[in-house]
Amino acid sequence: MKKIPMFLLMIAPYAFVKIFFDWGPSAALLLTYPSVLLLNMVYPYILSKLNFSGRKLLFWDMFLKLWNIPLYLWAFLFVLFGMVLAIPAIPFLFLLDYTLLLATSQYGISGILKLHRGGQFTKKAAALNILLHFLFCFDVFSAIYCYVKARKQGA
Repeated sequence: MKKIPMFLLMIAPYAFVKIFFDWGPSAALLLTYPSVLLLNMVYPYILSKLNFSGRKLLFWDMFLKLWNIPLYLWAFLFVLFGMVLAIPAIPFLFLLDYTLLLATSQYGISGILKLHRGGQFTKKAAALNILLHFLFCFDVFSAIYCYVKARKQGA
């Protein structure tokens, strides 16, 4: 039951792109997708308060980021090969990609903060990894690093 929002976050971006490009934008689509993202921006902090371990939060952060790599690659290739036709879509794709990055990063930030409070992350390491969670590509490396570090420490 606790994992339903994470599974929604796994499905929502792919479903959004598929539905948007097959049938076009609709009010339901434009309300549902941001709702799933907003839910997942808050939910990791709720899980943290409900004694969900920092290691589990970091696992979901890493898993969701790795899961969404094909979507980021699709957006990149769409712009790269779409050339002139893709120019009007660039702001939309950036917004889609960055909001997804923010939603998945909340799991990592919540896990990092929880482990920092537990003494497994120094203040400097926590601050640096939180910053990296807001930058494309670096967020994936930070997510992997944080999860591996938490796993080694047995957090």
